[in-house]
Amino acid sequence: MAQDSPSFASWYAARHGYPPFPWQAALAMRMAADDWPDALTPPTGSGKTAVIDAWLWARLHGRPVPRRLVYVIDRRLVVDGVTEYALALAASLDPQQQPAVVTLRGGLTVEEDWLADPLRPTVILSTVDQVGSRLLFSGYGISPRAASIHAGLLGNDALFVVDEVHLVRPLLQTLTSVAALRGNALPLPWRFLPMSATWDGGKAHGLSAADWAHPVLSRRLKASKPAALVKLAANEDLARALIGAALSLRRQGADVIAVVCNRVDRARAVFEHLQGQAEAVLLIGRIRPCDKTALTREYLPRMAVGSRGQRAPLFVVATQTIEVGADLDMDGLVTECAPLSALRQRFGRLNRLGELAETPGVIVYQRPKTKSDPIYGQDIERAWNWLSAVASGKPKTVDFGVSAMNRLLVENPPPQEEEQDAPLLLAAHVDMLSRTSVKHGINVAPWLHGWKSGSADVYLCWRADWDSTSIEAAPPVQDELLAVPLHALRCWSEDIADLDGGELVRGDKGGKRKYLRWDGEQALEVDSGDARAGDTLVLPAEAGGCDRYGWAPRSTSSVTDVGDTRRRVRLHPSVHPELASEIRALLADDHAGAVAWQDLARQTVQLDGEPGRVLAYPGGCVVLAASEWTSQSALRKVALREHLQAVGVRAAALAQASGLGDDLVDAMRRAGAGHDAGKEDRRWQAMVGGDGSLLLAKGPGGDSRWLSLPRGWRHEMASAVLQKGALVRYLVGSHHGHGRPLLPAAPDLGLWQKLAGWAECWACLQRTYGPWGLAYLEALLRLADWTVSVEEQA
Repeated sequence: MAQDSPSFASWYAARHGYPPFPWQAALAMRMAADDWPDALTPPTGSGKTAVIDAWLWARLHGRPVPRRLVYVIDRRLVVDGVTEYALALAASLDPQQQPAVVTLRGGLTVEEDWLADPLRPTVILSTVDQVGSRLLFSGYGISPRAASIHAGLLGNDALFVVDEVHLVRPLLQTLTSVAALRGNALPLPWRFLPMSATWDGGKAHGLSAADWAHPVLSRRLKASKPAALVKLAANEDLARALIGAALSLRRQGADVIAVVCNRVDRARAVFEHLQGQAEAVLLIGRIRPCDKTALTREYLPRMAVGSRGQRAPLFVVATQTIEVGADLDMDGLVTECAPLSALRQRFGRLNRLGELAETPGVIVYQRPKTKSDPIYGQDIERAWNWLSAVASGKPKTVDFGVSAMNRLLVENPPPQEEEQDAPLLLAAHVDMLSRTSVKHGINVAPWLHGWKSGSADVYLCWRADWDSTSIEAAPPVQDELLAVPLHALRCWSEDIADLDGGELVRGDKGGKRKYLRWDGEQALEVDSGDARAGDTLVLPAEAGGCDRYGWAPRSTSSVTDVGDTRRRVRLHPSVHPELASEIRALLADDHAGAVAWQDLARQTVQLDGEPGRVLAYPGGCVVLAASEWTSQSALRKVALREHLQAVGVRAAALAQASGLGDDLVDAMRRAGAGHDAGKEDRRWQAMVGGDGSLLLAKGPGGDSRWLSLPRGWRHEMASAVLQKGALVRYLVGSHHGHGRPLLPAAPDLGLWQKLAGWAECWACLQRTYGPWGLAYLEALLRLADWTVSVEEQA
């Protein structure tokens, strides 16, 4: 550490306005000294998100920590909460020091903030499914052609922090396998750091005596959280019992009361009843990001940490989504019985800062109707039996305060909870998964959640202008996507848990519904039986199934279309009824040109900047922002020679700054300088509007179609033929995501033949650099090309 570097304590205090806890400062010093623990064990409420601060401080002060921090939480709602923390931390720094902060969600869109600059320190927040599938070359909702970019960046120069790892043991096992299979061909760090208060391994980093004596932290740790145990008969109504307990806590004086249910349908039933008696909000993870943002903006100020004393009474009905990391602070808690680890997390949202001397809770238990609960197996039964054995007083009560619970666990060790049995990730598996140009059909869910993980999610999108042509003109974006398990879609049911991979697939009882599946290139009609994990499916808005709180299959109300963005606006009477007459008038006018549509787009005040290209589709038009372009219809002509030179320089600079050796830096330079050499073909030049006087890399498009390219002709294949050296040739030929390991064959068989032996070359390079190493080299070239192209059109 440089002599003039500020201590972590002073740096942290400057960011937050108060000093770090002792364990947080000690962790930062361990990271800076490259002395990594095997796990972090501080309990809920002790500021575990400060691992982001410790990493960033060490990174900014030149310590050997990975460039990307990947914070993994198995709850969607909480991912967004940690995102807000990371954004606030970044905003406290000078612009040149700010890390990128991105939340990974589903959908065939690209998170440009973190992909655009692979050298920028980045905080990535994600659920297990999203980051795990991308690490394994199978990103849910990600185009196969982009899969290697995500895998390359996540598999190199990255620190995975896995929160509450006891919930995701299969992921931990998979990360252990990735560490062993990565190889060391590239000198880039990669590690993972579990976080769990129940970690039982060695070399853990947790609370010290100084933390227990800390005036702020000790108050949180020693606060009492007595939970009354309530057992129901088999014929009693569980939802009614939860409602009654919540109303009783209100009468006792609790203002903000959480009611946590194990299933979405029960949470909705409780919410609908409480909503009729007092103000209530429903929090489930199965919600569109745009709706979650609106809901959080409205209600978070009344239930967040630090809001006590300024809050009005509120019932917060939730699912498992609030268990981990959510910075919520309740005055009272009612919960269904759950495994002990889950209950401890739920009580972590109660009196989070220890501001109240004692806060009441209620745990309601009802024996499962089947021998094994479909979500938690027999862990609920085991937890109830243990709680009943250690409870005291009348009614029977168990104190879930951190200090009190720690004593109970030492004196009365609880039964071991079931661990998901997961397959071991082998080199042969990775070899097949990394073949992204082959439809191998491998389901990666067992490596993320275990064999009993059930079906992974599909991503639903509702459109008022439901038609394949409108979707192809304006593809779905992340903010409008709602993730639901595949089996919930097929059953059209909210009888599900709010857990990733939580249940097995059941039969299709929901009838045949029609969807348009968007695969990144086209939208094709399918029914529920044809849907696959990771699909992006578009429904008509009038189909219902979603309200402001999220997944609501009983709702038949039309779903709000939120598909317009700052980059595009759809001018269709169903999307913009306030402009319906003007839109119909333009559609009826054969002479209406782009200017008229652009003027109408300005009235929506939707676009960021001036309107640009106009794309017609039946019944409407998509107007793109002026900043949107493609190679064939770019705003500005770009000389091919200058583009090749710029990409070569950029690719070499990325490789050198990444810490790669001189031979790889030179290979990246040569690959960048030749990646588009095939565009010298006169047919390509005619297509982009070149007249032969200046060879173009991009252009606004030409009118001469007599020099037509064969359908499916790939300029990167023509470019690869001209290169020397296996690595350079491969990088050039794969720089649009094809060729892992198969290149498009038809109809240009002659070009395909010139690249005979391509698959064998890929296999050799895969062995030399490792699956994630080769993907990283590909990513550097592709991102160099992408960022240079953006700058050329700026």
